[in-house]
Amino acid sequence: MSNEFVLSKEVPQHTINQPAHPKHYAFRTEASLNDLYLFTQGQPFELYQTLRENAPVYFHDPMPTDPEPGYWALTSYEDIKFVSMNPEIFSSQYATGNLLTLGEEENRHPRLFQTTIDHMLNLDGEMHLGLRKEHMPFFRPNFVAELQEKVSLKVSALLDNISDMGECNLVKEVSQQLPIFTLSEILGIPEADRQKLVDWMEFLELAQYFAVEQIKQKNEGHSDNTPDPAMIDMFNAMVDEMFDYGKSILQAKREKPSNDLLSAIANAKIEGEKLSQEFLDGSWLLIIFAGNDTTRNTMSGGVKLLHDNPDQKELLINDLNLMDNFVNETVRCVSPVIHMRRTTLQETQIGHQKIGPYEKIALWYGAANRDPAVFKDPNSFNILRKNADKHLAFGIGRHTCLGKPVALMQLREFFSQFLTRFPDYQVNGEWKVAPNNFVHAIQEMPITLK
Repeated sequence: MSNEFVLSKEVPQHTINQPAHPKHYAFRTEASLNDLYLFTQGQPFELYQTLRENAPVYFHDPMPTDPEPGYWALTSYEDIKFVSMNPEIFSSQYATGNLLTLGEEENRHPRLFQTTIDHMLNLDGEMHLGLRKEHMPFFRPNFVAELQEKVSLKVSALLDNISDMGECNLVKEVSQQLPIFTLSEILGIPEADRQKLVDWMEFLELAQYFAVEQIKQKNEGHSDNTPDPAMIDMFNAMVDEMFDYGKSILQAKREKPSNDLLSAIANAKIEGEKLSQEFLDGSWLLIIFAGNDTTRNTMSGGVKLLHDNPDQKELLINDLNLMDNFVNETVRCVSPVIHMRRTTLQETQIGHQKIGPYEKIALWYGAANRDPAVFKDPNSFNILRKNADKHLAFGIGRHTCLGKPVALMQLREFFSQFLTRFPDYQVNGEWKVAPNNFVHAIQEMPITLK
């Protein structure tokens, strides 16, 4: 990778095509996966089921005011697995592996647009594998085992804190805090700076909402959902602060490396060249977002699932040896990363649908994880499920989430201690979920501790 290589300059030049072949399925739905507010009560599992049963490869309309064509929405487990396992056909690099659209140039955030593209998730082939290799030592079993001792102590301290409260918003007091602590230990973030990461994450989960609502306001005028201008100013200031801090700490790690992941990223060499500043910025955004979100939202989602399924909660409390399977079943049901994206590089076929080159594909993981062809009675939360670990919540193939072992370790540690100390907890109010169709972003989970 030449230090002149900047993917965010190449990707906008690439063409996305309309469907080259007739749509195999005539089915149409009025509901839209582009509707961010549809996701504020959890994922639309009924819509996923409708699509999977009537058009598992469904050509979906583009996002509002989107200059690009729509996308093929996949809701079948086997189809999503097929696309994930064939990166030579379905590219992450041609038009990113995470953005459903690049949007109009005039609407792109000056810093977030570039950094959501210039990182490992959006690379194919040897460049992806080379950069992935630089991260791997910090997710191997021996490193995770050492990290677990610190995580165990942190969980205990967080639970001590909420024990004194009697009731709390679990997200604010625990679910936000634990992943940031763990991530900071891996990255080498000084303890005094760690709360900043919590604040940045809170705003990043609203980035999609701010972008969509600002476009709507420009085209349609104000509405009840139009964000307060002061919130937009605060958001932009937060983004600047986050990237300025990342640039500063990565530069420090490049000049004086230590045994942490930020030092590895800062000094990574791909094809003999260190990463460009654009890729350093993008790697910084990716690691603090991906390293936090899965664990945070699965913790909160799991607490709700146990509350809503008291028979399963009792099973687990009576036999903590079920913890590993419970964690996998929780990840399956929550599916914290909602979708990813690929682009076809050649003529291909998914199921019964022929697809031409340079067409957009969206992989809806929450749909795959509720596919009855793989999971019997898929909408039930069953901690005895024999194939719970077959979920696709961490992806599959070359782009499987590197942080999976760390996420699973944190979830086991949290739930083991939490249920031992507070077996009779109750969810005592409405949860709050951000308007976001990329991550299942739980912002509030009020609980009472008995």
